[in-house]
Amino acid sequence: MKKLILMLSMGVLFAGTSFAQDAPQKVRKERSEQRVRKDGQERVRISPEERAAKRTQMMTKKYDLNKSQQAKLQALFLKQSNEMAAQRSNRLEATQKDPAQRQARKAKQEQYNAEIKRILTKKQYAQFEADRKEMKEKHAAKKGQRPGRGQRQLQKS
Repeated sequence: MKKLILMLSMGVLFAGTSFAQDAPQKVRKERSEQRVRKDGQERVRISPEERAAKRTQMMTKKYDLNKSQQAKLQALFLKQSNEMAAQRSNRLEATQKDPAQRQARKAKQEQYNAEIKRILTKKQYAQFEADRKEMKEKHAAKKGQRPGRGQRQLQKS
């Protein structure tokens, strides 16, 4: 009798552990489904001109820019948006990330920042830097909240 109970309990434990590992796998969405926003509307890529105008308008409202500054920033943002669109069109696969390209993007970003610093006044640039620092902190805090992130990094170490 004891052997029968022991065998049944072992069978139940074995069956329970085999079913416990059967979690549903996440299915990766199609590219077309990824372009849909949370509210159900499809994301539309805006043109570089629209993006530059939108950024200039936002900075004008936020930093009280004059007409000369607006024109210079509009031209800078348009140039940057066009370059980003060109890079996006001939982007390498994610597995083929090149450190040299990363360095080139970083240098280009520093060049844009220097140009923005030259266009804005000291007070405006100080506010711009403070806002950018705040955004970085928000982004870092948001990044830490994503489920599953960081776990892979811990396993690699």
